[in-house]
Amino acid sequence: MELHTPRLLLRSYRRGDLAAVHRFASDRRLTEYVEWGPNTAQDSRDFLAACLAETQQDPRRAFTFAITASDTVSDHDGGGPAAGPPFGSVGLTLDDAGTGEVGYVIAADRWGCGYATEAAAAVVHFGFTVLGLDRIRATCRPGNAASSRVLEKTGMALEARLPAHKLIRGQWEDSLLYAISPS
Repeated sequence: MELHTPRLLLRSYRRGDLAAVHRFASDRRLTEYVEWGPNTAQDSRDFLAACLAETQQDPRRAFTFAITASDTVSDHDGGGPAAGPPFGSVGLTLDDAGTGEVGYVIAADRWGCGYATEAAAAVVHFGFTVLGLDRIRATCRPGNAASSRVLEKTGMALEARLPAHKLIRGQWEDSLLYAISPS
């Protein structure tokens, strides 16, 4: 499965993505505000295996996309288009009530370029137009101003502060809850 934006190709993960995934998922800067990481090599293998397994679920409850630059699309081994290596990840997890939750990470060397906003907006659009969701939410830590801006740029509104919501490296941390419904 693929989603296209002006600058990005969001595609399903492939077995060959392990080195690229580990490159960004093992960076302490990237994992400062999330409950996982920095990844060990085994953590990255487990993540990739989970992404590959979710594509086989029926019905599918999670959609995790490798974020790649669309200008790197080229013919690979004569088998059709193949994107370059991932430099981030964006996902949408579904619940039983017609709601999805978006999450994303971008390699630190690509911060500040608008890629997180572009990828998150594409997944929100996919959730409403293809999956027919009633609501999409996301959380971020109060100290992560960049992530708050990403969520606001996708059209989400701040709804609440959730005290002691996520366990991050042994500390219970608050979350900001953002959400959007289809227009």
